[in-house]
Amino acid sequence: MGGHVLFSNTGFRAGLRKFVERELRPRAKAWEDAGRFPRSVLQEFGRRGLISLDPQHNAVLAEELPRSESLGLALSVFVQSNLIAPLLAELGTKRQKQFRLQPLLKGKIMGAMAVSEPSAGSDFAALCCSARRAGHHFLIDGVKTYVTNGACANFLIVAARTRDEEGLGALSLLLVPRNAPGMRVRRLATLGLKSAATGEITFRSVRVPESALLGQEGAAFGYIQQALNHERLFGGLACVAWAQYALEKTAAFAGQRRAFGQPLTKFQAIRHQFAEMATLLEAARQLNYATFARWVSGKDATKEICMIKLFSYQTAQQVIERCLQLHGGAGYLDDHWISRFYRDARALTIAAGTPEIMKELIAAYLRL
Repeated sequence: MGGHVLFSNTGFRAGLRKFVERELRPRAKAWEDAGRFPRSVLQEFGRRGLISLDPQHNAVLAEELPRSESLGLALSVFVQSNLIAPLLAELGTKRQKQFRLQPLLKGKIMGAMAVSEPSAGSDFAALCCSARRAGHHFLIDGVKTYVTNGACANFLIVAARTRDEEGLGALSLLLVPRNAPGMRVRRLATLGLKSAATGEITFRSVRVPESALLGQEGAAFGYIQQALNHERLFGGLACVAWAQYALEKTAAFAGQRRAFGQPLTKFQAIRHQFAEMATLLEAARQLNYATFARWVSGKDATKEICMIKLFSYQTAQQVIERCLQLHGGAGYLDDHWISRFYRDARALTIAAGTPEIMKELIAAYLRL
């Protein structure tokens, strides 16, 4: 099932798959149970050059890393390579790149993106976190929540209002170290993705220098939108590959599970479900590949990326839900791999833009 039309670097893919299957997958359940993965794992990614800025290698990583069966680990790595690192590479000063980007690419430190607030998610204009000037410093006050890696990151990229005015033009990005005085980090208990260490961060007059400004003041909205495009594009590759892997494991199970004297895969009702799922995933995969090709060629692919977030993410979620159903009672057990996949998959249509928001954006691009 499936294929890799655009990403045919077989040597890199084969080596990566061996690393994932031999060194990561056997520890996935332990990380899930512990609610974290060791930092040494991220350092190993850095030593292998797997946290990079190269789109083709990141695309292969997106398709292979979910086979670790720890989507929390995969998400954490994707945040570094496809969200934090590109922002630092594009916007960072020489000093910011030296002290943030280079250690991050080596897996020595982790970053997190702190945008959402308790009363503002997709509505960026409603963000309240402020960063008022005090001499040559900013004083940050407010709360950020649902931050992936927020409870374990060494530093945050924080979206805050650096001007005392409403609207998107007052938002700026600031680099804030985790150990800054006045900052409190609380680990959030989540349904799934437990090893991604989701956190809530409270800022109380947290002082950072003017040099902590990332990019131009007042330009955060555009930067965030660009970063979300990056995240959604590579996330689409990852979630479809993840659902494909779940489908393959479920097909193997159904081929061995017998009912009424024959394997489940011999029943037409079951066979047709697999046919439908494989077709949906192939459609999602080809949408992802075509959009990726458009994006790497330098063309605007924002509309198509919104379509990926709408269709590919929902398709992956639906396939994983159906895979659980095909496992019957066993799939409902808390410690079964498919129940963990199911819990993790619930985040696909919540994080980085809901289906409702994506439909509105697509409709706008259609000039409706």
